[in-house]
Amino acid sequence: MPRIINFITTVFFVGIVLVWAALLNFWFFIFFLFGSLFVVSRYAREMGKLKREKISLAHLLGKNEKKFSNSEIEKNRISEIFINFNEGILVIDENEKVSMINPKAKKILGIKERAVKGLPVIDLARLSDIRPIVPYFLSLNGILSEKINLKKIVVELSVIPLIFEEKNMGRLIILRDITRETVSEKMKTNFILSVAHQLKTSAASVKWSTKMFLSGDFGKINKEQKDVIGRLYKRNDALIFLIDNLLDAEKIEDRAYSYKKTLIDVQDLVQSAIIYFQDKIRSKKIKVKFEKPQQRLPKIMIDKEKIGSVIQSLFDNALKYTGIGGSMYVFLEGDEKNIKFQIKDSGIGIPKEQQSEIFNKFFRAANANKIETNGSGLGLFIAKKIVEDHNGSIWFESEENKGSIFSFTLPIEMVE
Repeated sequence: MPRIINFITTVFFVGIVLVWAALLNFWFFIFFLFGSLFVVSRYAREMGKLKREKISLAHLLGKNEKKFSNSEIEKNRISEIFINFNEGILVIDENEKVSMINPKAKKILGIKERAVKGLPVIDLARLSDIRPIVPYFLSLNGILSEKINLKKIVVELSVIPLIFEEKNMGRLIILRDITRETVSEKMKTNFILSVAHQLKTSAASVKWSTKMFLSGDFGKINKEQKDVIGRLYKRNDALIFLIDNLLDAEKIEDRAYSYKKTLIDVQDLVQSAIIYFQDKIRSKKIKVKFEKPQQRLPKIMIDKEKIGSVIQSLFDNALKYTGIGGSMYVFLEGDEKNIKFQIKDSGIGIPKEQQSEIFNKFFRAANANKIETNGSGLGLFIAKKIVEDHNGSIWFESEENKGSIFSFTLPIEMVE
């Protein structure tokens, strides 16, 4: 009997253990199942994320590859433009070395060496044919259209500083071979000068002959004849003045305008101009007042003929565009550094929109053309050149229908 009880008891405990084991296995299975599902789900999510990142990366790589391809295309395009550009291009870096140079620049400069990149720009001075141009390469300032004569060619040079965020990154130099243009321009200038000289010779002969008629060298002439010959004399004189202006303008363009400076009293030149225009002043009944300096100004080193022509040109314009009964005021003053001439008129003035062009070659304001059809538009162009070549300045103030004030200064560089 005890054995039976022990057996039953044993079976009971074994059963309980088996039941608990079964239950534990069930919960373990459930835990394992849900854990596996969680892991699989997490894995699936990570794989999906990884796949999306892979797709994004592939898309990004595709875009970058496209950009790289486009940049390569742009790079090649810029390179082709640089190589085949019709002007010479030279780039100097911040270390004063040649950074880039295109074939056209090599041809202009006569550089045969292939390995120029990285060469110190100063080393280009060893090429005797282009030695005069090297100082321009070293210039830190901008240069626009500087004409330079080399041994075999004429070059127009421009230097553009390369500045990035206020930092000097070097210079861009543009070279243009203008030899053919210069030769053509020279031929044209020579032709104009030749024709102008012949015209002047003929005009001078006419002037001499008419003056003899007016002086009675060919016999007495009546009043009507004298008036006609007098008008002819004045028109011929105006023609000679126009030819002289044309010759001067061509010399200025050709940089062949020379000066003969001596010690001159500017006040004498002003008074001479007033005397020269007396007939015109009287005929137009214009009131002219000359405000002389309180003390005689010192003589200065100038070209008497050319500064005299500037004063006469300003007088002529003031008289020409001032109506009958108008007024003109002439001022002359000086300080320790400069002598200042000024002429003020009550004429037609200059339209505001055209004032920036007033010193340009051949330019005439629209309202001036209506009043005086004869004129070359060279007077102020030449005057500006003459004054600036004397280290002076010329400027004006004007208002249409209210008159103009033209002024210029000349430095007192040498006195008696």
